[in-house]
Amino acid sequence: MRPLPRSLDPLPDEALTGFVLRLAHRLGTTPAEIALRTGLAPGDRPGLPTRLPLSFQHHLDDAHLTAFARATHLTPAEVTDMLLAPLGQRYGPLNPAFTPRNTPARMIYDNPWVLTRSTRYCPPCLAGNGAPIQDRHGGPWQRLWRLPVIFLCIQHRRLLSHRCFGCGMPAQSACTANALARLSDDALNPRQCRSPQARSAPTEQPAAACGADLAQQGPLHEEPDSVTMKVLMHVQRHLANLIAAGGPDTTMSAGALVPVAHYFADLRAAVAMIFRTWPEARPYSSTPALAATLDAEHASRTAQAQPLLKTAGKKKTSKPYTAPPQDSLAMGAVLDIASQLLATAKPDEARQLLAPLVQRLRDDDRALSIYLRRPAWISTPMRTAVRDDCPAREKTCTRRVGDSGPQH
Repeated sequence: MRPLPRSLDPLPDEALTGFVLRLAHRLGTTPAEIALRTGLAPGDRPGLPTRLPLSFQHHLDDAHLTAFARATHLTPAEVTDMLLAPLGQRYGPLNPAFTPRNTPARMIYDNPWVLTRSTRYCPPCLAGNGAPIQDRHGGPWQRLWRLPVIFLCIQHRRLLSHRCFGCGMPAQSACTANALARLSDDALNPRQCRSPQARSAPTEQPAAACGADLAQQGPLHEEPDSVTMKVLMHVQRHLANLIAAGGPDTTMSAGALVPVAHYFADLRAAVAMIFRTWPEARPYSSTPALAATLDAEHASRTAQAQPLLKTAGKKKTSKPYTAPPQDSLAMGAVLDIASQLLATAKPDEARQLLAPLVQRLRDDDRALSIYLRRPAWISTPMRTAVRDDCPAREKTCTRRVGDSGPQH
């Protein structure tokens, strides 16, 4: 793979897809051309690629990694730092120890706890830091924005957006399983929305890009009150510190110290329990605004679950309750409660705190109750804290659920 005549230095925490967009813009070409000339295009198809696999956001094999690094004048370590896979060392939902997804492709294609088909974003971050190179090509599309637990920009003290203010589509979303929309478009700045404009009739030609400058976006909803924002800032600082490469190796979860990756796996399970048993955990909302936000979010999830009761085969009625919210305020609201439930210092306290949720979940959704207690889903302290006190029913339910448990 021949090196490109010019390249770019990666920006802090920049995602691979954002780097490709900025590099294409600097060289005055298309993302498809960059993919072809850096070895990211499928080798068995002639011409420019029409898609970039979603799995390339997460992992590159040695051949792709070496070719991309050589073509872009980067080191393999610099390229690796733009991928999601390394975050799995600290972020449980991307850690193979906490998921049956045993290949990079499955990890990224079938995992609601990593945003692969769209991303959150902070408009001031996309505007750049005032450096000439960022004024021309935009600031970084950050890798951490792809993690649902990152819902707020601490630097700019604002909730992250997840939709374009112009067309309302999720940011950076493509119509197909494509890591980048409009690969053949060379007219868009990396900051611009790449979603197609709405068509008035299905027979119309593919629409032009929305093109809204996402760096200029104001909030799509009112910012929370100051007390609520203070709570959310505290939650986000705590979680961001745990994910950071220099963060602590362990943290408290369900009354015991666990590795950080275990904590995020427990957090994922706690969110599912909160939504499936709502309003059991409502008293733990730190402000009325956060409680009201979760009331609305739960109502929406219940409406999604109802039609699934009438479907043939696996009902999958738990699925609407186990995925993280898209909306940043709702995400912060549920993480506020989940982090409180996990923060107890003693195992007995954790078990007492979680008992109402455990009992309600057992009664309302036995399959999900069993699923969330699997060793490959949560840490040992969390499994102890949510232990079911009905062992006689456990064997029966385990045999009944088998491999047909909830799909997550």
